[in-house]
Amino acid sequence: MTDPRLETIAKRYKAAVAGRYRAIRPSDLQAIPHAPCFVSRKIDGELWLAELHNGKARLFARDGRSMGTGPLLKGLAALAKGRKQPLVIAGELHVPAADGGRERVGDVAAALAAGDHDRLAYAVFDVVELDGAPPPADYHPRLELLQALLSKPPVPQLAVVDTEELQEPAELRPHLERWVASGDAEGLVVRSITGEIYKLKPSFSLDAVVVGFTTRVSESDQVRSVLLGLRRHDDTIQLLGACGNFPGEAMRRELLAALEPLECASGFRHSSSDGNLYRFVRPELVLELSCTDLQTDDSAGDPVRRWVLRHSEEEGWQPIVDAVAASMIHPVVVRRRSDKSADGLDVRLSQLQEYLPELDPQAPLEPRQLPRSEPVRRQVWTKAGKGGIAVRKLLVWKSSKEETWPGWPAWLVHFTDYSPDRKTPLERTLRTARSEAEANAVADALIAESIKKGWEEVVASPKAAAQQQKITTRSTRKPKSKPAD
Repeated sequence: MTDPRLETIAKRYKAAVAGRYRAIRPSDLQAIPHAPCFVSRKIDGELWLAELHNGKARLFARDGRSMGTGPLLKGLAALAKGRKQPLVIAGELHVPAADGGRERVGDVAAALAAGDHDRLAYAVFDVVELDGAPPPADYHPRLELLQALLSKPPVPQLAVVDTEELQEPAELRPHLERWVASGDAEGLVVRSITGEIYKLKPSFSLDAVVVGFTTRVSESDQVRSVLLGLRRHDDTIQLLGACGNFPGEAMRRELLAALEPLECASGFRHSSSDGNLYRFVRPELVLELSCTDLQTDDSAGDPVRRWVLRHSEEEGWQPIVDAVAASMIHPVVVRRRSDKSADGLDVRLSQLQEYLPELDPQAPLEPRQLPRSEPVRRQVWTKAGKGGIAVRKLLVWKSSKEETWPGWPAWLVHFTDYSPDRKTPLERTLRTARSEAEANAVADALIAESIKKGWEEVVASPKAAAQQQKITTRSTRKPKSKPAD
């Protein structure tokens, strides 16, 4: 059973770490501040936390998983003896490679699934909580605490990640040669004393299909960005993200010329970072991408979710459901792959499995079933003008979707303003609210601002009429006279 307290600790730590990490290429050392730093080899495993208190230990992950047996638990329990105040530490759960080289995170999932806990090791690298409070902000005392705690590990599967203090980022080059260039490690983790954390990893490539594109405002003959996807086993397309980094303007022009004839209908809308809507295309053109890293959690520590779409010649693109996916870090378009097809082999979703073993490309997807929204208030006003009848309409409805789909507003207020005399005849206002009282307060404010003399209410539901009567009563009620001095 998931422990809400431990789940909160794990999620809070993951969110804090995700917000401070920056993925960079080994060639971009100049991005690291010129200051002392701590460098360690990046172990290819899973982030797990351990709580040590009164001779007991709990080893757990952010998604509610925990480990109840095995050498690691016995070793952590030994470290917890005599500790009257709780200590929470973070580390990388991994399976050491037999040849001493790079670990593979997929081995962790396999060992856990088989219950083979003897294969697992735990490399500790941070203090999450110390005596029930946040640890020192400076990494040096946190590292010293861990090194003292594990100066004599009770079991060989427990250790502190080998860490070296450097005076400046330039001293990282021998470490890059030793671990990254050789392929013996996934990368390096560099903690600057200025607070930032850097992941130095070599880039890797993916082949993805173009789903949509936008054009540059100043150079309308060039693509500004492309929306990319990967094909799932059921022939649907999992959105991967967007990319606006190209080798040059020639490729931007070439892509626009190739994509415009592929434009098609879409029942799905997606906007770019500058607010422009993507123009959707048939899934035919394949691009090779270079990426520094993939990220499965957002800055809040929640799983990254992206839409899965289905394309047909009759209906174009249609959304199915938002599914757990990944975000690309520093994506760059390398070239167009005219030699590859946008099929389940060349642009398959399983390309991500080497980097994200927990991703299941075969997992079946079902459209999300959402409760129906319930309209609770509707009012309409009209006013005669020179160009015709002007109309203003208020709608308040309860979505009933906030529990089924986190992030969906509980209440919505929509105000429509149509005036044939204006340059822009139709204007809309949409507001969200957390409760019915808050929604009605928003609605009342919109009415007070927009409904003045000359507007005549022509349609009102019984509930809206009662609500309007309350508003009228409040506005016409005489103030109580003050007592005489």
